[in-house]
Amino acid sequence: MLPLMRNLGWVVLAITASVIQTDPLIAQSKYTEHTLQLDAGARPTSAKLEDLHWLVGRWVGTGLGGDCEETFMPIWKQTMVGTFRYVQDDRLVFSEFFSLVEENGGLVLKLRHFNPDFSSWEEKDKSTNFPLIKIENQTAYFGGLTYQRIDRETLKVWVAMRNSADNSLSEVAFELKLAEDK
Repeated sequence: MLPLMRNLGWVVLAITASVIQTDPLIAQSKYTEHTLQLDAGARPTSAKLEDLHWLVGRWVGTGLGGDCEETFMPIWKQTMVGTFRYVQDDRLVFSEFFSLVEENGGLVLKLRHFNPDFSSWEEKDKSTNFPLIKIENQTAYFGGLTYQRIDRETLKVWVAMRNSADNSLSEVAFELKLAEDK
């Protein structure tokens, strides 16, 4: 596991949905200040990749006490993929590869974490999954993860995290700006 995260005692909370179904009645509750969770037996909202087109771009900023970059590639052939990297003191600490996929009428953000040596945090053939709960304007609520586009150039991200030492729940905020590639 990532040394920084181990030292802080934090583990990314993996909210996993085994089956994604469509239902206009969505039962969710507040998880942390800016994140939601699906209530027991509830079903995520129906959505399409096009509903999240506003995430496309290269976003850079801060979070977890370091520098971050998150990139959402444009939708192509019904796929939307991206990367995240976290750097502290000019050294890569961890990275992620993720894919937004349509499953049973809803969307799921599936990601895998990697150490600098490219060893995976997740077991082979496993991913950390965040089902989309709902979209309000340019805010996407996934289980334990929220993206909010504040304006044309600002993206805020909140992730629910659980302290492995005492099992307490908290959230981490990321403030990102749309980067101009040169």
